[in-house]
Amino acid sequence: MKTDPVAGNQSGLALVLTLLTISFLVAMTVQLMITIDRQVSESTAQREQVRLDSMVLAGLNLARAALVADQQENDFDSLQDTWAAFDPDKMRTLAGGVELSVTVTDLSGRLQVNALGDSAKDKYREIWKRFLLSGRFAIADEEEAEALLDALGDWIDKDEDERPQGAEELYYRSLNPPYGSRNDQVVYPEELLLIKGMTPKIVYGDKAHEGILNYITVAGDDGKINLNTAPLPVLMALSPEMTPKLAQELIDFRGDKDKIEALTTVAWYQQVSGFPSTIGFRSDALTVTSKYFDVRVKAAIHQYNRTGSGILIRAENQEQSMLCWKME
Repeated sequence: MKTDPVAGNQSGLALVLTLLTISFLVAMTVQLMITIDRQVSESTAQREQVRLDSMVLAGLNLARAALVADQQENDFDSLQDTWAAFDPDKMRTLAGGVELSVTVTDLSGRLQVNALGDSAKDKYREIWKRFLLSGRFAIADEEEAEALLDALGDWIDKDEDERPQGAEELYYRSLNPPYGSRNDQVVYPEELLLIKGMTPKIVYGDKAHEGILNYITVAGDDGKINLNTAPLPVLMALSPEMTPKLAQELIDFRGDKDKIEALTTVAWYQQVSGFPSTIGFRSDALTVTSKYFDVRVKAAIHQYNRTGSGILIRAENQEQSMLCWKME
């Protein structure tokens, strides 16, 4: 019996078409599964991001509430206040499974960049100079510190009169590429890098030096430093006779819960046992109340996280406003 070659070819062709159809359907199914899986993942990510954004805003409101409550309790600010240290365990309970951290930093304890634009604040400039020459930062000598302070002052003041080692519009327009001098208050810390003599090593530090960024602020211009919250390098700059040991004694005193009532006036440093009576801080450069706060909130769950940060201004009447706020 002979086999029909035409029928055999048709059967083979049908088999090939069937296999191609099955392969196509499998490929389409796999692609559909990948698409669905991606859409589910994106949907999950969006859901979690919305949830985390809500938690970040909740953390911000928690910080604001703590600052209001503190203002209602007393009329001075210190690192013993509730806003200065939120309990991680309580935060975890409140966040319902989301890892939530809230950090409030008092910027009123830092040195104000924008106070350097006022030539009448020469004594405040001296505090800045001691700070820059502390050996912590990439400042070579007194001449470099003086030049940097002149340039900072010229960048901030509204005139075109150059200080001895400063720079005004003409200098910045001669650079490549050219740009203008602000002639107004510094708005962002990163702006410092535009100022003559200011380098990334000075601002951010390097392997051998710290950066000044953690001890300065662009918020405020009254030249007041909160003695209750100022970090060690700022405390050391308050007098040429200050030493790291004396600065640490001040930090230990203000951190003692039994000494909290003493922190109501700027003269509390005179109560520190063994503190030299020959050292006198300028009372017009000090305060025990704070107005500017850096607020940072981070919320995380699984592989997702969101961070919000900004500067909050708290007025004496308990009103608050955000100078800036950004989400990352």
